[in-house]
Amino acid sequence: MKDIVDFAAPAGPLGTLAEALVLRRYMTKLILLRNEHLRRTTEATMQ
Repeated sequence: MKDIVDFAAPAGPLGTLAEALVLRRYMTKLILLRNEHLRRTTEATMQ
């Protein structure tokens, strides 16, 4: 499986700043948590 995530914060320069300070780290953490959940769920159903 391959996820491609493309996001951009609205609000021009303020959104770009929020993206750099908060959103990039948040989205990375969210995707890693989702991947871990998918892995555990898949492994549990395969047993």
